[in-house]
Amino acid sequence: MQKLERLNNCYRSFNRMRKFLITLFLITLFSCKGTEPRVNKAQGYFNMDSVYTDYLVSFSDDSDSSNGTSYGYRNLKGEIIIPIGKYNHCFTDTFKNFAFVFDDKLTHSKVVAIDRNENILFDAYMFDNGPDWLEDGLFRIIRNKKIGYADKNGVIAIEPKFECADQFENGIARVALNCKIVKDYFDPEHSIEESDAWFYIDKKGNKVK
Repeated sequence: MQKLERLNNCYRSFNRMRKFLITLFLITLFSCKGTEPRVNKAQGYFNMDSVYTDYLVSFSDDSDSSNGTSYGYRNLKGEIIIPIGKYNHCFTDTFKNFAFVFDDKLTHSKVVAIDRNENILFDAYMFDNGPDWLEDGLFRIIRNKKIGYADKNGVIAIEPKFECADQFENGIARVALNCKIVKDYFDPEHSIEESDAWFYIDKKGNKVK
C-alpha cells in the first residue's frame, strides 16, 4: 500500500513538472515573437525579400500639397529621413534599395531612381503613366537616352545601349540598337516603335536566336 502511494506521489510530481515546463516554453516562445515588428510585406513598388528588414516608407502632408511638394520618407521608427518638400512626387511607397522620385529642379523634370544616399542611379523608363515595373525579374531603365535593364534591387543587369526594348518574358526580350518612334496610324494619341533590326537577348544581355 505504501509502495503504491509513493508511486502515485511520483506520478503527480512528474505531471506538475511537465505542466510547468510546457508553460515556461510557451511563455518564452510568445514573448520572443512579440518583440518582432509587424510589417506589411505587400507594401511597396517592388516586393521585399523579407518581412523583417530595413526600409523607408513614403508619407505626405495634405497641408503642403498646394505647393506640389508633399512627399517624404521616414524609417520604421518614424524618424524623417527625406523631408517633405524635397521632391514633387514619390512613385515608390516602400524604399528599400532605391526609389523613383520626381522633381522639377532636382531631377530636371524627369522621373529618376535614387539610392538611400539620394544619388541618382538612372532615369525611369516610363510605361503606362509610371516607371516600368518588374517583369520576369527585370525592368527597363534609361541612361544617356539608351534603354537597359535593372533587377529588383536597382542593380543594372544589362547596360543601357538599346534605342527600343520590350519587357522580358520567359527569359528573353526583344530589343533594337536603332529604331524610330512613330505615331500609331490607328490610334494617333499613342506611338509605336519601328525597327528593321529587332533581335532577342537573354537576361545576361547575350543575343539569342
